[in-house]
Amino acid sequence: MSDSLKVEADIDYIGKANVIVRNVSKRYVISQSRSDDANTVRSGKNKIVVDALSDVSLVAKPAESVGLIGLNGSGKSTLLKLIAGGEAPTSGEILVRSQPMLMGVSPALQQNLSGEANIYLGCLALGMTPDEAKEQIEVIAEWTELGDAIKRPMSTYSSGMGARLGFAISTAVNPEILLIDEALSTGDAAFGAKAQDRMSELLDRAGNLFLVSHSIGQIEKNCQRTVWINKGRIISDGPTDEVSPTYHEWARLMGKPNKDPAHEYLESIISNYKSPSIVFE
Repeated sequence: MSDSLKVEADIDYIGKANVIVRNVSKRYVISQSRSDDANTVRSGKNKIVVDALSDVSLVAKPAESVGLIGLNGSGKSTLLKLIAGGEAPTSGEILVRSQPMLMGVSPALQQNLSGEANIYLGCLALGMTPDEAKEQIEVIAEWTELGDAIKRPMSTYSSGMGARLGFAISTAVNPEILLIDEALSTGDAAFGAKAQDRMSELLDRAGNLFLVSHSIGQIEKNCQRTVWINKGRIISDGPTDEVSPTYHEWARLMGKPNKDPAHEYLESIISNYKSPSIVFE
C-alpha cells in the first residue's frame, strides 16, 4: 500500500490505512431468477441490470470500528463481501493490509456430527490450522457449558444449544480485519451477559471492525464511525454520534403518513456529503 495515498478529507490517513475502497461499483445482471456478476455475463434482452454499489470510496485506519447502516438492498452486505474478497468489484479497487474475516450469524453446522466435531470443522472453516482447531475443542466446549451434550450429534440439540455453539465457534477467531454481517446471537437470553463479554473480547482483538446491522443501537454500542449507504451510494460518513442522530430523524420522518419531509431531509443529507478523493501517485 503506497505511502503516497492522499485522502482529501483527512490527511492523517496517509499511509496508515488498513482498508481502502476506491471508486468501487458492483453490478449484477438478473435473468430467469438468477443473479450473476456483470463481469461474467452480458446484459441483454430479458435481463435486468442492478447496480448494488455505485462509486463507493472509504478509508479505514487501524483500530477503527465502522458501522454500516441503510435499508434492505442498500448495498451494505455487498460491500462487506467485496472487502472480504469473496467477490470482485465491477469497477474500482479494494486494498487491505491483511486477509479480512467475514463472519455471518453462525457457521454452517452439520446436524449429524457431534458438537466436538462441529467445533473442529467450524474452526477449520474460519481459517485455523488443524492444531489450532483441535486446541479450540476443549476451550469452546467449556465456554458453551453444554456438558456431555458436546459429544452428542447436533440433531439432538435444542435451537438454543445449537445457536450457543455456533456463536462460540464464530467468535473464536483472531482477525486483523473483522467483518460482521448482522448481529451475532446466542439464541439464549439467559446466556446474554456472558455472550456480550465474549463479543467485547472479540472486538478488542480485531484491528478493524466493519459491522452491518439493522439495529442502530448495535452500531451505536460497538462502532466509533458510521457509514450510511442509500441505494448503493454512501451518503454520510462520520463519527457515530453525528451520523446516528440524522438517521434517527430520517427514520422518524419516514414513519409519518406524509413522506415528503423525509425525502427532502434525505436529499439534504445527500447534498452535504462529499466523497473522499483517493489518489495514488
